[in-house]
Amino acid sequence: MKTSLEFAYAEVTDLKDEVEKTKKSENEIQCKMRNLEESNCLLQESVIDLKARSMRDNLLFYNVEERENTDEKIYQILEEKLQIPDARNKIKINRSHRVGRKHHAQRKPRAIVVKFNYFKDREDIRLNARKLKETRIGIAEQFPEEIEKIQQMLYPEMKSGKSRRT
Repeated sequence: MKTSLEFAYAEVTDLKDEVEKTKKSENEIQCKMRNLEESNCLLQESVIDLKARSMRDNLLFYNVEERENTDEKIYQILEEKLQIPDARNKIKINRSHRVGRKHHAQRKPRAIVVKFNYFKDREDIRLNARKLKETRIGIAEQFPEEIEKIQQMLYPEMKSGKSRRT
């Protein structure tokens, strides 16, 4: 009987030790998970920041008819619609292209992303965009998806804040 009790006691002690080891291991894993989650959040924020910086010199042009040479079409808009004389020589476009794939069933033309060499040129064009009010063409800044989602969520607040001021 005594050996049986000693055996049972030893078994219980072993089980307690295993439970302690498991708890310790679980705590270590949870700590590592928290650290990895924090690192992941920091990396995601860095990626969003890098995307935003790379899009800093970009503008999106909407409702521009589909043509092969997007640079030429943009220069035409700058000179004719925005009334910027000699835009081809004054404003340098790094590159321009359509966003997404062309779908034959799609009626709306795809947006054009234009990367300007100089931020000042981009800002001058963006601020002149009000001249396009009578046309269907629109100009907007380009932001990463994550920032656009936040802006869409905050837009109703901004709108109600503006209406309260007036």
